[in-house]
Amino acid sequence: MTDEPQKLTEDWVAKKGAKYAYAYDKGGKLSNFFGVSGIPHAVLVDATGKIVWRGHPASLDGKVIEKALDGALPLPMWEWPASAKAVRAAVQKQNWADAIAAAAKVSEADGGPTIADALKRLVAGRVAKMKADLEARNFLGAQDAAAALAKSLGSLPEKAEADAVLAAIKADKEAAKVIKGQQQIRSIREANPSKRKEIDAAIEDLKKIAKDLPDTFAATEANALIEALIDKKRAK
Repeated sequence: MTDEPQKLTEDWVAKKGAKYAYAYDKGGKLSNFFGVSGIPHAVLVDATGKIVWRGHPASLDGKVIEKALDGALPLPMWEWPASAKAVRAAVQKQNWADAIAAAAKVSEADGGPTIADALKRLVAGRVAKMKADLEARNFLGAQDAAAALAKSLGSLPEKAEADAVLAAIKADKEAAKVIKGQQQIRSIREANPSKRKEIDAAIEDLKKIAKDLPDTFAATEANALIEALIDKKRAK
C-alpha cells in the first residue's frame, strides 16, 4: 500500500521485480486509520476482521499467520469461477445471507458447496468474536459486529444471536458510557496525531477517559493507546 504516484510505484515494482500485490492509498487514509508511523509496516487481520498483529513484516511469525487464517476462505475471491459472480458481489457488500444463498446455486464442479461451507464458517467466526467481545465488555466492538450481522444475516439463524447481543448491550447500565468513551478513543486513533503538541493533547484526553471509566474496556484501550503514543513521541 502506497500513497506515492502510480508511475513512481510501477517503475519501482518493475525495477525490483516485486511479485506481491500492491494498491494506492491516496492521501494516506488507510495508513492514518492503522496509525502507521514508519515503513515498512504490516497489519494482519484475521477472518473475523480483528487486527491480531501489527509491526515490521520481518518480525511476523508464520504461526501467527496460520492462526489468523482459521475460518478464512480457502480460495481468494479473485480465483472463484465466473459462476460465483453473484456470491462475490454479496461478499464484497458483506451480505452473508445473499452470499450463502448464491453459493448454493453454484455447481459442485465449480466448488459451490466448498464456498458455501467456507462462508458459513466465516459467519460462525464473526458471531463467536461478537460474543467474545460482549463477554469482555468490549461494548463498542460487540455493538458494531452485532449491528453489521443483524443487517446482513437475513433469515439465517445467527441473526437471533446478533439481535440478542444488541438487546444485552441496550439493557446494560454501563454500556452507553463505555461506548461513548470507546468512540472518543477511536476518533483519537484515527486522527493519528503526529506533532508533539497533538500527541500530548491526545494523551491528556485519553488519561481523562481512563480516569472517568476505571476498570472498563475503554480504560484498557485508552491506556494501551497512551503507551503507543508515548513510544511514538520518543521515536521523534
